[in-house]
Amino acid sequence: MLNSHPHLAVPHETAFIVPLYRKRDSFGDFADPDNRRKVAEWIVKNKKSRNERLKATPEELVEAALHSPPTLGSILASCFMLNARNQGKPRWGDKRPSHAWNLNEIFDLFPDAQYVNVIRDPRACVASMNRVGWSWGGVESATEMWERAIVSAESWRRKLPEEQYLDVYYEELVRDPRAGLERVCAFLGLDPAGIDAMLDYHQDPDRPTGTPFKEISKPVSTESVHSWEEQLTGTDLALIEGVVGDEMRRHGYEPTGTRVPVPKERMKAFRRIRSSRTKQARKRRLVEVKRMVTYRRPAADQTRGEA
Repeated sequence: MLNSHPHLAVPHETAFIVPLYRKRDSFGDFADPDNRRKVAEWIVKNKKSRNERLKATPEELVEAALHSPPTLGSILASCFMLNARNQGKPRWGDKRPSHAWNLNEIFDLFPDAQYVNVIRDPRACVASMNRVGWSWGGVESATEMWERAIVSAESWRRKLPEEQYLDVYYEELVRDPRAGLERVCAFLGLDPAGIDAMLDYHQDPDRPTGTPFKEISKPVSTESVHSWEEQLTGTDLALIEGVVGDEMRRHGYEPTGTRVPVPKERMKAFRRIRSSRTKQARKRRLVEVKRMVTYRRPAADQTRGEA
């Protein structure tokens, strides 16, 4: 929907912003054009970066990086700005679910960014991720991912001014998409005249294709709002609601109240996943604390381009 607005380019999920942030000190001083070139070459040569989803050639991306201001945020912004310009659009954005628990990195790179946080019933999220194979560990793993995203976003909601943060509830958006998009456009300062194009997103020939994205070829629908009722077992529901029931209620999602017992092995599996990912996050934070001492160069975007 956002990418279908005539003034905003949001590519289908790239995967290089956070990885590059975590290794930014390995490139040296970005005042040296050769080091900016190294970042661009990492983007275009790394198969996991998904740079092909930008409307730009590798040569264009390298050239944009060379002419960007000397910070990592500026180099990355230049790549997304190029993608937007090549589509005749003045503004750019990026979309990736994992940004929700990497907001420290995002706002260090783009301190003036506007963040649209999409919230969905955890039962529907878990069922969807499990169905398409994106949970990396089943219901337990997907539940932990929802919980972590909610906690991270709520901490930033308290930090950011209202002009930088917006919650959008999936269920409200699909029930009244025009009203939802009017609210999003007002927040982003986008021309509301582009809403018709946003509603016609499914007609975009450049939309993602393939099994996980088959719904994108259809108009907005409420079909998926309650599909979890058929996709999750009673034990699945008991686990999800037992773990994130308080967060569900806080966001208006009423638990079913199922009393099906959750096997101890499944709760142990959830706690093991939560513990492992918490430890990983702590290790990353320790590395960042060290970088504050050993690598003091600014990361923030200096292009003054809109994001």
